[in-house]
Amino acid sequence: MATRHGLVRDLLYLPDSSPFAKLLDSCLRSRSARETRRVHARILNSQFSKEIFIQNKLIDVYGKCDCLDDARKVFDRMPQKNTFTWNSIITVLTKSGFLDEAARLFGSMPDPDQCSWNSMVSGFAQHDRFEESLEYFVKMHKENF
Repeated sequence: MATRHGLVRDLLYLPDSSPFAKLLDSCLRSRSARETRRVHARILNSQFSKEIFIQNKLIDVYGKCDCLDDARKVFDRMPQKNTFTWNSIITVLTKSGFLDEAARLFGSMPDPDQCSWNSMVSGFAQHDRFEESLEYFVKMHKENF
């Protein structure tokens, strides 16, 4: 049976990031910002600290735990971002009502996809900014999405 310190030490030499992903899923279910930060600290000390999949998961979990600053820090510090990364932070911001910040990021997003557009349309609509929601909807159709 592994001791607590042995388990932590073992987490530093994993063949893949799936245990961290499962720990983040657990943090998400409990909506625990404290536990998410603890797992994040372990990730930072592992070989998976720069893995896009894990960083995207951190953005999502921090956002759903209402830790928008932490989600944004992870996003801002990522050396590489993919479409899922951009969609994750935009969704976090729109659901939390930070629509102007989401719009700025959306405007600088390299390749918005259907999910990106939907986040903008629904985010503005859910926060009673219907005119802007409609503008995104019209633009989305002009862009053939």
